[in-house]
Amino acid sequence: MTFLASAFAFTFTFIAAIVPAINIPASGGDAPAFPAPPGYVLPWAGGEIHTLTQGEETSFTHNGQAAYAFDIDLSYETVVAARGGKVVKVRTDSNAGGCNRSFSPAANYVVVDHGDGTSGLYLHLALDSATVKVGQIVAQGDPLAISGETGLTCSDNDSGPGPHLHFQVERSDDVQYFTQSLPIAFDDVPRNKGVPQFGQSYVSGNYGRGKPQKIKLTPYRVQREFNPVARPADPAIIEAVQVDAPPPATDAGTLAPSETPVPLNESHPTETATPKKATPTPTGTPTNTPEPATAIPATATVAPPSSTPPSAASSTPTPPTTNTPDAHLPTGTDTPGASTTPTP
Repeated sequence: MTFLASAFAFTFTFIAAIVPAINIPASGGDAPAFPAPPGYVLPWAGGEIHTLTQGEETSFTHNGQAAYAFDIDLSYETVVAARGGKVVKVRTDSNAGGCNRSFSPAANYVVVDHGDGTSGLYLHLALDSATVKVGQIVAQGDPLAISGETGLTCSDNDSGPGPHLHFQVERSDDVQYFTQSLPIAFDDVPRNKGVPQFGQSYVSGNYGRGKPQKIKLTPYRVQREFNPVARPADPAIIEAVQVDAPPPATDAGTLAPSETPVPLNESHPTETATPKKATPTPTGTPTNTPEPATAIPATATVAPPSSTPPSAASSTPTPPTTNTPDAHLPTGTDTPGASTTPTP
C-alpha cells in the first residue's frame, strides 16, 4: 500500500512538471477586442442612476448631424465606454464653455472606433480628464474621462455653461471628430425598445470587465431606421464644427437649415483659446421649411451669400457681415441661449 501511494505521488509530480499551466480567465475578464463585440450599454458606471436631459430629434441641438444624440446629466463624473473599440481621437486641453455659438469649437472629446464603420463620440469632457490615449484598445465599461462643460453647453436656466455628457454613435471618419449620428438602442434600457427618452432616469448596467452583471440586459440587434427630420429653432446653435472642412459650396439655397453651418470666428476647433462673446442670433422657426432629408453629408459647408453682385465686385473685398466679438466671455457668465431641456 505504501509502495502504491509513493508511485502515485511520483507520477503526479512528474506530469505536473512537464505539462504547462492552464490559465482559465475569469468571466468577462478577457482583453479588449477590436473590432468590438456588438451592443451598447449606458456610458456611465454600472448601478448609478442618471437622467436624459435631451434626447433624439429636437429643435434645440439634436438635429441634423446630432439627430440621434443623447445628453445625460453627468456633472463632473466618470464617463465609461458604451461599447469597446480603438481610441482614435482625443482632445482634453480646453477649459472654455457656455451657452453661445462661439463656444462650439471648444469642446473636449474622446472618439472610440468600434471597427465596423461606426464610432462613439463622448463630448463636453472636463479639462485634462481623459484617461485614454490615441491607439489604445478599450473594452465596454472602461473609464474614458470625466464629464464637464466645455464647448456649447447650456444650463437648464440658460445662465451659463451646464455640465453634461453628449454621447452619439456616428459614422467613422479619419479627419472629422463630429459626423452624422446614427440610431442605436441600449441593452440596459428596459423600455421603448432600448431608446432612452427625455426626462426619464435610467440605471446603468455597464459594470465593465471582470465584474458581475447585476442588471438584466436585453440585446437589441435589429437596426433602427435612419430618417432624421428635426429642424433647428436656431440654426446658429450647433454642437460642434468641422475640422479642415472643404471649400464652401456656392449654392446656399439648396440646403436645409440643419445642414447649414454658421461661420465662426475660430478657424480650427483644436486651436481655440478663450472664446469671445458673439451677438446671439434671434431664436425662431425658419420661415421656409424644406423637405425632410434622409441623410446629411458629414462634410457639407455653406458660404454666406454675398451682398455685392458679381458685376459690381471691386478688387478690394468687402468684409462679410458677421457678428463681431465685443468682449471675452469667461466660463459661467450669463449668456442668452436656449435650454438643454427641450419642451416635452
